[in-house]
Amino acid sequence: MTHPDFSFGNALFHFRRTGGPKGFLWKYALAFALAGFAIQSFNTVMSWPIYEVYLRVFTEGDGDITQYTADINRASMRSMMSSVLIFPLGILFWMVFETASLRRYMRGDGFRLRVGADEWRVLVVGLIWFGLLIAAYIGLFIVILVPMGLGAIGGRDSAAVGAVVGLVLMLVYMLACLWAGIRLSPAAALTVRDGQIRFFEAWRVTRGRAGVLFGAWLVIGLAMMVVILIAYSIMAVVGFVQLGPLFPALQDGSATSADIRAVVTSPGFWGPLGLIFLLLVGVQAIAQHIFGGPAALAARTDPNWVGQPRVSDTFS
Repeated sequence: MTHPDFSFGNALFHFRRTGGPKGFLWKYALAFALAGFAIQSFNTVMSWPIYEVYLRVFTEGDGDITQYTADINRASMRSMMSSVLIFPLGILFWMVFETASLRRYMRGDGFRLRVGADEWRVLVVGLIWFGLLIAAYIGLFIVILVPMGLGAIGGRDSAAVGAVVGLVLMLVYMLACLWAGIRLSPAAALTVRDGQIRFFEAWRVTRGRAGVLFGAWLVIGLAMMVVILIAYSIMAVVGFVQLGPLFPALQDGSATSADIRAVVTSPGFWGPLGLIFLLLVGVQAIAQHIFGGPAALAARTDPNWVGQPRVSDTFS
């Protein structure tokens, strides 16, 4: 078996050409959906008191929130504690699934979740991305505010010129950040490939490939956006149907918090929505894995790496 060339078609369908044990994608999507469902369920249970308070506000308090301030504060504190507990779970969730996806692309591995050296190295790469994102936001404010501030100092005409210059510089800056992000996109794949932290080495790997990467991501993103919008629409319709019997009472104000609670806590309400939620998160998992394919292909077809003894031919 041979490695595919880096091309638009191969980048677009790289998720189908990784080789390795079959069944990876459905196992990845199912595990992702179940783990995401568990985390969201925990968050909902922990945050339920604040939902109940606001339910009472709008069904019993005529929208007057002041008499429920103490209850809202208590419920908000519990919800905040939930967020603190979920934050590390979210990081762990991202680490293990992102690395499992990259191991499939770079080594043709079957589906397996673990917390090992690869996961911690990928986390470091993620933290570098986070730091660069913060720096980019700071730079964006500087690019916008400096010309506008200088223009304001010069008077009304200069202020208009400063605003136009700021807008142009903002667009140029955002395009430059997008281009830099594309050039560095294989960093995590390189890190898994080499078993060492690789980040700025990705710049060399994507030389002359940014256009293909952007085009593949654009097509993948648009396709997945349509699928996810359809899934969200189905979820909204199911929720609408489940709440349908309550609409007359909601409109004339006769619905009580107990009436609404009885509906939204019933298995008949949460069952269908839960299944659709699992489907939606599974689709998002597939999208996440497919979206990583083009950058992983760039790492696999690195001219300085292909042909080396450590390269494993796993492409079908």
